[in-house]
Amino acid sequence: MGTKKTPSFNRTLAKFLLASLLLNALIIVSVFTTEPQESPASQWVVEYQTIRYDLMPVEDEEELADLHENASDLAGEECIACHGDKESSDLPLHQIHLTSELLPGLECPDCHRSISLEERTNEYSVRLVDVGFCKDCHSEFPGLESGSPMTPEDFDVDCTTCHTGKTAFKHSEHYLSHVIAPRECQGCHGGRVLPWSEAHEQSDWLENHGQDALEVGEETCFQCHEFGLQFCDECHSERPPSHEDEEAWLRDHKERAKDDTRTCVTCHEPEDCKECHVNHEPNWFDNHPDAVKSEGSDSCWGCHSRSFCSYCHIEPPEVSDAE
Repeated sequence: MGTKKTPSFNRTLAKFLLASLLLNALIIVSVFTTEPQESPASQWVVEYQTIRYDLMPVEDEEELADLHENASDLAGEECIACHGDKESSDLPLHQIHLTSELLPGLECPDCHRSISLEERTNEYSVRLVDVGFCKDCHSEFPGLESGSPMTPEDFDVDCTTCHTGKTAFKHSEHYLSHVIAPRECQGCHGGRVLPWSEAHEQSDWLENHGQDALEVGEETCFQCHEFGLQFCDECHSERPPSHEDEEAWLRDHKERAKDDTRTCVTCHEPEDCKECHVNHEPNWFDNHPDAVKSEGSDSCWGCHSRSFCSYCHIEPPEVSDAE
């Protein structure tokens, strides 16, 4: 006895057959109406994937999350079918890389290998970009490391002086152009070094990035993050977990402030403290050096961390605490 097909199976099969017919029709029309270079095979695949997802959208949330989590297994055309090619994206990061003549084969899964659909909060870090991929082009050139036969002077000459013919290096990465002008070599080989660190790839980066940011300064962070990764406000505009129990926070916040007052001014203005702490007169900023010299600094550390002074004093002032 044969197995009876369910109505759901028949509908799915009909949609699949319709999508296949539309794809074949699209290919035939494209072949006879346009030049090959104007309608590459990848564009046909994009059209097919677009029709496929229109007819059979991924509606199950778990299936959709799994699809994005394993984005590295997808073809770039599958991403474009839903998200567009991003060449006209508002994010400078997309514009810079997707329109570069040096990266004609760059596809979405190259940068976005695993995407979390969970909402980013001040307690949960959402990774959208594989930052480890960035270091392939934006790290120090190993040829200049200690022990290398190269010298800094060698780095400034035409690379094809040595790397030509049988000794020429050939790029195996699919996203790189096979024809690159010698003047462009430095761009990826040490010429566009960015302050990436391995800490970015650690699972506890969310908890620890604040201290690193304080140490290197925000200008260092924004060398990358101002190009479309400037998402600080998405977390720092929310009330942090430490503040949720307001009574406990009012009681304990002085200890956190003493640890490093700079973390407070991530969100708060120094003037905010005066709403409760009113022992500084209006001209305190101008007069506080004299007060510190005459009275000592012990009273300062009751509220401020010693690093707080570094906002203005590049070198900590030398003070003698009063007896």
